[in-house]
Amino acid sequence: METMKAIAKRKSTRAFTPGKQVSEADLEAILAAGSAAPVGAGDFPSLHLTVIRNPETLEKINKAVQAAFKFDRDVLYGAPTLVLVSSAEPKFPNIQYANVGCIMENILLAATDLGVDNVYLWGASSVIAKSPELQKELGVPEGFTPISGAALGYAAEENPAEKELGVTLSINYAP
Repeated sequence: METMKAIAKRKSTRAFTPGKQVSEADLEAILAAGSAAPVGAGDFPSLHLTVIRNPETLEKINKAVQAAFKFDRDVLYGAPTLVLVSSAEPKFPNIQYANVGCIMENILLAATDLGVDNVYLWGASSVIAKSPELQKELGVPEGFTPISGAALGYAAEENPAEKELGVTLSINYAP
């Protein structure tokens, strides 16, 4: 798939097919794409990926997020895989957000390119970031904080439509 096609085709999936797991090969390719993201000052040691595929662990995360945000719906949308991106203290203040954003975009676009549906998750990572017990259970290294997450799987309903790419943001051209 071409990059522009992957960008046009990527959408947030909010209902995944239960039990249909992402293959090891596709997951490895998606993680490799995330690892190839541009990172400020090449500070790759300040970043960490955590992959969660155990249904009981995913349900525990789901319940923690539901309690924190007072939701009564599946906040992971039934996804069989969750990838958390965490950061330790970076070399430059606040650059971890840009670094994690670049990693997340690579993960989401690579997943789309491979036919793996996905959704960007902020709430789950923010709840995990506030729970040292849950971080320890997930194996998030000491000194790292979860910042974002990507749920991966296959959509319960197919939606082959692509977005029409065009400029929708406010723009000015400086002199």
